[in-house]
Amino acid sequence: MWTIAPQIFVLTIVLQISHGARTTNNEDRYPSPRVVILGATGVGKSSLANVLVGRDKNYGGRNFRNGCFKVSTGLDSITKQTCADQGYWLGDLTKRRFTVIDTPGFGDQLIEEEKTIENLVTTLRDQIQYVHVFIIAFKQTDNRMTNSLRSMISLFEKMFGKKFWDNAILEATHWNHGEDAERIRMDSHPAITQKFWTDEFNRILKREYNLKKDLKSIFIDTYYDHSSEFETAVFYNNSQSLLDYSLSREPFECKDIEIALTEIRQLQNHIDSLVREEQDKKNIIQDLIEQRNELQKIVNLHGLTTPSPNSERQEGSTYCSINKCYTPTEFAMFGIGAIVMGVMLGVIGISWFKHQCLPDEKEELRERERALSRHSSLLRVTPRECSDSKQHIDTSFMDSQFAERGKGVHETDF
Repeated sequence: MWTIAPQIFVLTIVLQISHGARTTNNEDRYPSPRVVILGATGVGKSSLANVLVGRDKNYGGRNFRNGCFKVSTGLDSITKQTCADQGYWLGDLTKRRFTVIDTPGFGDQLIEEEKTIENLVTTLRDQIQYVHVFIIAFKQTDNRMTNSLRSMISLFEKMFGKKFWDNAILEATHWNHGEDAERIRMDSHPAITQKFWTDEFNRILKREYNLKKDLKSIFIDTYYDHSSEFETAVFYNNSQSLLDYSLSREPFECKDIEIALTEIRQLQNHIDSLVREEQDKKNIIQDLIEQRNELQKIVNLHGLTTPSPNSERQEGSTYCSINKCYTPTEFAMFGIGAIVMGVMLGVIGISWFKHQCLPDEKEELRERERALSRHSSLLRVTPRECSDSKQHIDTSFMDSQFAERGKGVHETDF
C-alpha cells in the first residue's frame, strides 16, 4: 500500500504540470492553428469565419454578444469587438480543431475607432497570445489602393510590426467561380485572373510598405453554389490551401502590439491640437471682423468720413506756404548753380587728368622751336658765304701779322 502511494503522488504531480503547461499556452481554450481575419467593413469577414468552423454563411450570431460572427447586409460594422471561437475545420469532425478570430471592420475613420482597436489589441495580446496566420480580406472589386485600405493596412503594420507580414495571406472575397462570373472577368481589359489580382496587390504592397517577398492568396467564395461540383471543389481546394499555410507558419507572438496603440493616441492628440489651433485662429478672425463692423457702424452713425483732397487750384504763395514748394525763380537758381558746379568740376577734372596722364605741352613746344631754329640757321649758310667767310678770315689773319711786324719794327727803332 505504501509502495503505491508514492506512485500516485508522482502521477498527480505530472498531471498538474501537464495541466499547467496546457494552461500556459492555452491550447485547451484556443487550439492551434489560430487564424485572425482582418479587413474593412462589409468585406465578408464574419461570413468567412462562420464557414471555416462549419456554420452557415448567414449565421445570426445568437450565441455571441457584441455582434460577434453575426452577418448583416448593411454597410455598418456589426461586429463591435474581437471574438474568438473554436471548432473543427469546415465542421468536419475528422479534421483537426482550430481557432478563428473575428475582428471588427475598419472604415475611413480609423482614429475614431480607438476603443475597437484597443479591444483588438488586448484580446490578441492577453488572450490569444500568438497567431499562426493573418487573413487580410479584400473584395474582388478592391483592385486599387484607396485611402481607407491604405490606412487600414498601415494600422495593422503599426500594431503588429514588420514581422506580421511573414504570417499574412490575401483573401479575395465575393470571388464567384461560376461560368458567368468567370466570363465577365475574362472580358475585362486586362483580364482579371487570380494571378493578375494577386500580382497587383503584391505590387501595391511592395510599393507602399516595402515588402521583400510576395504574399500568397486564396479565393474562398463563401456563397459558392453547393450544387456545382466545380465550385464546391474550388471551395475545398482553397480552404485546404489556407489550412496548409497556417500549419506551415511559425506562431506570431502578440506580446508587443500595444506600441501601435500609443502611436495612434499620439497621432490623435496631434490632430486634436491642430484642430484647436485652427479653431482659435478662426475665433480671432471672427473677433476682428466683428470689431471692424462695430467701427464701421460708429463711423456711419456719426457721419465720420475721411475728407477728400481739395482739387481746386491754389495760388502761388498760399499753396506753397501750406505745401512748402519752391518758386520758379528758386528752381532757375538751382538749375544755374548746378550747371556752374558741373562746369567747374569738369574743368578741374580735365586739368588733373592732363597733368597726371599727359606730357607737358609747353616744354615740348620749346624743344621743337629750338630744333627748328637750329635747322633754319643751317639752311641760311650758302657756299658763297662760306668762301667770303674764309677770305675774310684770311685777310684778318694777314692784317694781324702786319700789325705784329710793324710793332716789332717800331720797338727796334726805339
